[in-house]
Amino acid sequence: MPDASTTVNQFFDTWRRQLEEGTQAWARLVNQTATPPPDALGFWKPILDQGLQNWARLFAQSPATPDMAAQWKQFLDQWIEAWSRVLGQAMNTDSFAQTMGRSLEQWLSAQAPLKKSAEQSLDTALQALNLASRNQLTGVARQIVDLDERVERVEEAVGTLRARVEQLIHLVSARDVATASPRPASQG
Repeated sequence: MPDASTTVNQFFDTWRRQLEEGTQAWARLVNQTATPPPDALGFWKPILDQGLQNWARLFAQSPATPDMAAQWKQFLDQWIEAWSRVLGQAMNTDSFAQTMGRSLEQWLSAQAPLKKSAEQSLDTALQALNLASRNQLTGVARQIVDLDERVERVEEAVGTLRARVEQLIHLVSARDVATASPRPASQG
């Protein structure tokens, strides 16, 4: 059975490797874009400065007491308020909207090959299991709708023909009645 410290070290090595690979992937993605990346330090500095100022103000206003939970709650409330205010201001700017739009476009373009690969894998798995894919079910549904529309058109045509036949039968029977009725005999 492996030693607990070995397991922990393996976990952290795996985590560190994944973090490095993710950072490299993001760096490659950022380097591919024509526009310079946003200044993360410039974005986070006001937020962190305000949070630290609130922290300093909290401890300057009230000395440490045995009731640290109340102080901690007060600190968290002020911290959340500061974050809300700063993030609200940052998110209401055009540059934030443009940055978010570029990030979304980059994310979607990076995800497109993965999505296509996943769809192909799913189609292959469905074929192996002899199950219908979404596209096949959509095609069948479309055919059923088309068939239903054709049946409705045939029913309308049959109804029109039936009305016409009944009209002809009525005309023929009226003519037969007219020819079968006795004519007054002519006296001559």
